[in-house]
Amino acid sequence: MSHKVAFLSDIHGNSPALQSVLDAIQRERCTKVFMLGDIINGIDPHGCVQILRTWSDRNRVELGCIKGNAEAYLVTPDRDLLIQQSDVWDVDLLNVVQWWQDHLSEPDLEWIHTLPDTIRWNGALLVHDSPMDRLVIQSQTDVPPQYRELNYHGRGITPDMTTSDWKTLIEYMRSENLVQVFCGHTHRPFYKEIDGLVVCNIGSAGMPLDGDPRPSWVMMAKDDFGNQSISIRRVTYDIASLFQLIDRTPDYSGFHVTGYQEAYKKMFLHGNHWHVYMPNNSYK
Repeated sequence: MSHKVAFLSDIHGNSPALQSVLDAIQRERCTKVFMLGDIINGIDPHGCVQILRTWSDRNRVELGCIKGNAEAYLVTPDRDLLIQQSDVWDVDLLNVVQWWQDHLSEPDLEWIHTLPDTIRWNGALLVHDSPMDRLVIQSQTDVPPQYRELNYHGRGITPDMTTSDWKTLIEYMRSENLVQVFCGHTHRPFYKEIDGLVVCNIGSAGMPLDGDPRPSWVMMAKDDFGNQSISIRRVTYDIASLFQLIDRTPDYSGFHVTGYQEAYKKMFLHGNHWHVYMPNNSYK
């Protein structure tokens, strides 16, 4: 009997897509699920947290979660004071983080505060963006430690990184005795093996941006002989129900800008960033 583990990342508040991914994971009878962050940054933050945790408890599937950018932003202290310093901090970002907080329950918030930044598991590092991004954040000595996440948005890991960037990552993996890195953040899934070391980007369970609008997740399977396989999976979901959520949430950040709500919908339809659908690229 094979042992199956599921990885997902970047739900971005898309609860209908999350449910379809979890249904696929359940059909495969995975016994463990790792969620690699960015659960809450979207239309339905509370729904996504509730679906994920309730599904895990009901099906007795072990759940391991780490913070993504959104969760790290959310736990930043004194954000109301930072908003007053508009010459230093991105006030639009701080406002949307507050919107997420306002649409989460107290138990949701307590749970998010407990999430680690990374997980080490069986020789693998699970990280939202990249081990290199984690090091850059720690090196920002000119920024108070509690604000370093808010001050930096990592590049993540992409298949088209420079040879130098790949070399740096592989050297880090060797120095840390890592055989695998699983990540998300870029919303573009891929699998790459270099000298026996594996790097796998999970893609996005709620907001794919690789031109394929189907949510992605990754399954690792190991048979009784120790043979291991890692596969990227895609699912379909009821996008109409997502659009209904969007229509019922007119106060979501940015929807007051002409064309943004429609561009936001097109992103989920086509799997490309909403920027490309804005009239005259009018909203950044």
